[in-house]
Amino acid sequence: MRLVAKLAAAGIAASLFLAGCSGDPDDSSASPSPLAEVGVSVDAKDLPTLTGAYGEAPTIAYPLRPGQSSPSPTPSEETPAEGEVSLEEETAGTEEIPVPDETAAEETTAEATTAEATTAEGEEANPAEGETPADGDTDSPAPSPSPESPYVKPPSSLQAQVLEGMEGTGEPVKADNLVSINLAIWEWGETETVASYSAYMPTNTFASANPFVFAVRADDAYRVGLARVIVGHKVGSRVMGVIPPSEGSLAQYLGVDEGSTLVVAIDILEQFDKNLEAQADAKPTDAKVGPKINGALGGPATVTIPADVPAPEEISTTVIATGTGAEVKDGDQILVHFSSTDWAGTNDTDTWKSERGPTPVTITADPYGDGSVLSAFSQLVGKTVGSRLLILTPGKESAYLAEAIVVDIVALVQPNDLGEDSDGAEGTEDGDAADGEEPTDPPSPEESTQTDE
Repeated sequence: MRLVAKLAAAGIAASLFLAGCSGDPDDSSASPSPLAEVGVSVDAKDLPTLTGAYGEAPTIAYPLRPGQSSPSPTPSEETPAEGEVSLEEETAGTEEIPVPDETAAEETTAEATTAEATTAEGEEANPAEGETPADGDTDSPAPSPSPESPYVKPPSSLQAQVLEGMEGTGEPVKADNLVSINLAIWEWGETETVASYSAYMPTNTFASANPFVFAVRADDAYRVGLARVIVGHKVGSRVMGVIPPSEGSLAQYLGVDEGSTLVVAIDILEQFDKNLEAQADAKPTDAKVGPKINGALGGPATVTIPADVPAPEEISTTVIATGTGAEVKDGDQILVHFSSTDWAGTNDTDTWKSERGPTPVTITADPYGDGSVLSAFSQLVGKTVGSRLLILTPGKESAYLAEAIVVDIVALVQPNDLGEDSDGAEGTEDGDAADGEEPTDPPSPEESTQTDE
């Protein structure tokens, strides 16, 4: 089994695939739009309104068509649930509450039963006013048409604008770089965010422990709309975007109608240069290892395995050089470069060869509790950013061979501030597998293009 597939089984690949460490998930038949061509081409009144401060979960409201009013609250907001008493009933005097007439109730019930029986026989059944019976069926009323949305129709072109008073002071986002963002995604006309369909593309990260990290690229068919909304805007900004179905396959990827227009709220948190590397001046440890690591610190690396080096029987980690950055903790999201080779000499994966830069990985400390190969990147807990390490993983029966993996810890992605009482559990709804659990999402469209390289 390839390394990427093993990481998927461990729940790590959710973020791994986002970086596209090998292969491109785009549809080559579609010509990607240049990321620079972004702008608002409709009046502001025809765009949704977002409320909420930067860093907080936003709420959304849509512009109404002329003469329309906002949809009425759902019955549950106005009508007491069964068995509950309304405020007016609580405050009403008991003398004013009528005593049920049991005899009248029995007569009414009998009349209703007779009417139902007559209707069932088809003798007196009539269609409701304005309805036409179906051919050959005098009992079935025609279905009522779906009510038209009270909101204006969405724009047909992509829109992106920084919300008033929420422009950041950081550097503008550049194409091909990686960004860390919080985002919320709605279908046009909906006030609840799209349900999370895939671990590889969250739909609301404002209550998640970690933000969403991806490469801002025009050749990513699923996220090109997001990329075009973000590029050119400064880090620290809140941007609202409207993504029509012509801008990539994000709606389809999320499992909603592929003809849907999506609205996104994005807080741009951090930007990482795609050429970012670990420390060239990390302190070597002079550790002795069997496999040979090729490549200077702070640059691409590969690993080869001499013929006389036996395959490992258990997982192990050796620090080749110690970086001076922050210590990696359980649950952290980090950027890494890595290259792996199995004991047959096959180079499994090499992120240094990718054009997408380092790969985002969310670290879970030994999710299976057995130190197995499925927990390979859990070995990075306690290590420091800037370091280079060698991880050796044993084979598993006939499923896959033992591997040697050289890993550079490139950067730490700042987590979301959920407050002192939060443990980040909220993030599991948006695709972060809980400890000891495997993601239950259907295979990603990217999976088939990235596990064989």
